[in-house]
Amino acid sequence: MALSSERSSTIQPVDSFQVPRFSGLATFMRAPFQPNAEGLDIAFVGVPFDFAANRGGTRHGPSQVRDMSRLIRRFNADGADSPFDICNVGDVGDAPFNPLDPKASVWAIADYFERLANMGVVPISCGGDHGAAYPAMKGTARNGPVGLVHFDAHPDTYHAIYGDRYNHGTLISRGVEEAIIDPARTISIGIRGTRFALDDRDFNKKHGLRLIDYDEYETLGRAKVIEEIHRVIGEGPVYVTFDIDALDSSFCPGTGSPEPGGLSMRDAQMLIRSLGDLDIIGADVCEIAPALDQQGVTALNAANLMFELCCVAAKACVRRKARAAK
Repeated sequence: MALSSERSSTIQPVDSFQVPRFSGLATFMRAPFQPNAEGLDIAFVGVPFDFAANRGGTRHGPSQVRDMSRLIRRFNADGADSPFDICNVGDVGDAPFNPLDPKASVWAIADYFERLANMGVVPISCGGDHGAAYPAMKGTARNGPVGLVHFDAHPDTYHAIYGDRYNHGTLISRGVEEAIIDPARTISIGIRGTRFALDDRDFNKKHGLRLIDYDEYETLGRAKVIEEIHRVIGEGPVYVTFDIDALDSSFCPGTGSPEPGGLSMRDAQMLIRSLGDLDIIGADVCEIAPALDQQGVTALNAANLMFELCCVAAKACVRRKARAAK
C-alpha cells in the first residue's frame, strides 16, 4: 500500500500486513511500547485511576481500549497523512498512582504529565474517570492558562462532591480556580441530561465559560458549532478533553453516567477533525468502564476518538516544529 507522503518519523506502529492484529502485546494503536518517551512527539498514556462513581470500573478502561485499538488502521478516513508518518508516536504505558490514596495519586499523575511536557511530548491519554483528566491537564498546561475544548454530557463545575474538591465532577471548576485553563477560551459541548440542581451552570455564567448544551447544538447545527469552537478558542495552546458520555448512550453503554440524546460518533469524529488547525498540547478520552460493556463497543469508540485526537495533535506538532526551525 502506497503512503500518502514520505515519512519523516522513525518510530512506527506494528505493520498489520506482517503481524495479525489479534497477535502480540496490546498497545494503543499498536504503537511501540516506549516507557522512557525518548524521541517521541506524541505519547499515548493510560491513566487507570478513578474516584468513587455512580457506576465504577473506569480504572480498567485503558486496558480494554488498548485491546480494541488493534482495529485502528494507520490512515484517517479523511485521506490526510498518517500521524505515524509525520510524527514519532509511542505508548509510554500508564501514569503512576496509588489506588489506595486518591489525593497523592492526583499529584503523582500531574508530575508525570509535567515530565512529558518538559520533554516536548504531547500526551493523548485514556482514563480512568474524568477526574483523571484534571492531573493530566494540570501537568500538561504547566506554563499558565490554556484553552480548553470540553466534550461532555455534564458541566463538571461542581465545587465539591461529598466535601472532596478533586473528583470526576470538578474538572472545570478546579481548572479555572487554579489558572490551569483560561475561562475566556473554554467551551463545553454536548451538555444535557437530568440535573441535580438548576444552578449547576452558574459557574459557567459567572466565569464566562461558553457552554453549548445539546439543545443548542441541534439548533445551531454541526457547522455552526465548529465555527463557535474556533471563535472561542482563537489562537494559543489548547487542551482537549472528551468524556465518553458526551456520546449518546447507545454509543457508550460502558460508562458510569450514560445520558441519552447526545452526540453521534459521526458528530464526534467531525468535531475533532475540525480542530486540526488548533495548537493542541494534549488531549484525553475518559470514562470507559469495560465491565459495563464487555462487547467493547464503548472501548472501540474511545479508541477511534483517541486516533482522531492523535491525527489533529500530529498536525499541531508539525507546525510547531516548522516554527522552531525558522
